Amino acid sequence: MVKRKVSTNGDTAATTTTKKPKSKTPENGKLDISSPEVALNSLLSPTSLKEFKENHWEKKFLHIKRKDTAFYGNLFSLETMKEMLEEHDLNYESDVNVCRYVDGEKEILNKEGEISLKEFNELMDKEKATFQVHQPQRFIDGLWNLMEKMETYFGSLVGANVYITPADSQGLAPHCDDVEILVLQLEGKKTWKLYTPMVELSRDYTQDLSQEDIGEPMFEVTLEPGDLLYFPRGVIHQAKTTSDSHSTHISMSTYQQHTWGDFLDHAVRLAIDNAMEDDVEFRRGLPVNYLQYLGTQKNISSYVEEEEKETKKEPISNKDDDRVKKFKEQIKSHLSKLVDHIDVNQAADSMSSDFMASRLPPFGHAPPEVTDADEVPPTLESQIKLKYPEHVRFLYLDEEDEDEEFLSMDEDSDIEEDQEEGAVQDEKPKAKSDAKPPSPKKRTSSAGKRKSKGGEGDDDEEDDEDAVGNDVELPCIAICHSLNNEREIHMTGSPNDIKPAMLKLPIHFARAVSAFLLTKDFVSVKDLELEEEDDKLHLATVLFADDLVEIKSS
Repeated sequence: MVKRKVSTNGDTAATTTTKKPKSKTPENGKLDISSPEVALNSLLSPTSLKEFKENHWEKKFLHIKRKDTAFYGNLFSLETMKEMLEEHDLNYESDVNVCRYVDGEKEILNKEGEISLKEFNELMDKEKATFQVHQPQRFIDGLWNLMEKMETYFGSLVGANVYITPADSQGLAPHCDDVEILVLQLEGKKTWKLYTPMVELSRDYTQDLSQEDIGEPMFEVTLEPGDLLYFPRGVIHQAKTTSDSHSTHISMSTYQQHTWGDFLDHAVRLAIDNAMEDDVEFRRGLPVNYLQYLGTQKNISSYVEEEEKETKKEPISNKDDDRVKKFKEQIKSHLSKLVDHIDVNQAADSMSSDFMASRLPPFGHAPPEVTDADEVPPTLESQIKLKYPEHVRFLYLDEEDEDEEFLSMDEDSDIEEDQEEGAVQDEKPKAKSDAKPPSPKKRTSSAGKRKSKGGEGDDDEEDDEDAVGNDVELPCIAICHSLNNEREIHMTGSPNDIKPAMLKLPIHFARAVSAFLLTKDFVSVKDLELEEEDDKLHLATVLFADDLVEIKSS
């Protein structure tokens, strides 16, 4: 197993080898993690999911008092942390952030290199330090199970930090995060104070805030084992343990950069490309020498506040210029036409590429290198079905699309090393902002139909993340999946060229693949919606080769 260490500036540093996580699953207490919706319902109980969505999600905090110390079972504990330190090579900053908040000042107590159990105990007992454990789902199977279900439910990345804080101590200064937060109190007691957001549903997290800046709390509560606290992004918060004992809690977070604005960023970029190609109005030139009346210099009074003087000068403004008014009307006209060029499906594919590439693999899924090599591939008489349908997406790629650019990440992407409590998603790579999604031009299934196949279906390990069948020409279809994603680097920073595993197939496979992915039951290979038996067998074989399907035993 290889773990990538992330430096403070976001660069992926040299890799270090660690011991492989244990495969056993800890007790999850009374949490039911049998399916994504059941898992969230169980987390929120006795509050219903309907009530949560209508009254709290992105609106208002929610405190669930359970009086059940065993509710979360053994998801994580102080003893779990000590076991992790003995079994894994955990490094300061990249794996564990050590800090404390005393007399209105936050101190970072990180050292260089690996943190030892002895250092942990000394920092805990003598320095009263708080330990922020980044993405423990990399090592703890119970958290892998829970968070994989949460990612499936939300359709968005879900991260986690565990916080272990000594008695009568505080780790972090007041701040707000750009993610939705679910706090699970596991051990001890911690008093939380929530304050009115400076920006509702903030898209940015704040640095440390002073007590004078945040005013009085709008809500204060002491969480005990089994309790849950939810609050929307932007809510300012701080937390301190009581004097009874140490506290352990998990902050799960989601919905970073998962807004209407983010979706429209993808959709409008796509729509502009389509409009430029299909509508001559978007290809007409701008008014001759429009800079003569546009620019901040022509309207500087709107940007710079001048000191009032006895002799008031006329503002420098172009707001009443008829040429500016006409220009704005033309903008409105173009924007209204742009709506007709928006393809929400293509935009969804573009928006989801980061999620598919970065999310947790299915819980319990064995990586390809340890998959049973003796399994017999499917025949025409075999019956197959998807193993993990929630982890598979089907895309259409146009002949004008450079799929490597469409699915890859921005080369200049920053991976921010965020140390805010609960704000665990800032460490993920940002989606490629200037990627060109595939053109939405429709092709009939007969267009581009040919006898060459979409994949090899063998054991070639040339490049696990590249598409099977790179000889397939565009337009084509692509089956993207997250089975090859590395659990060990989830949300801790990944290579900038990360992209989902992808199988490319000729365009005439489209209907058969679409129908198969929608089917929940076993399907006979000979009944796949393809004309040629060779194609039916080929489709089943490439899906089997990537461990996407199971074969019904006779």
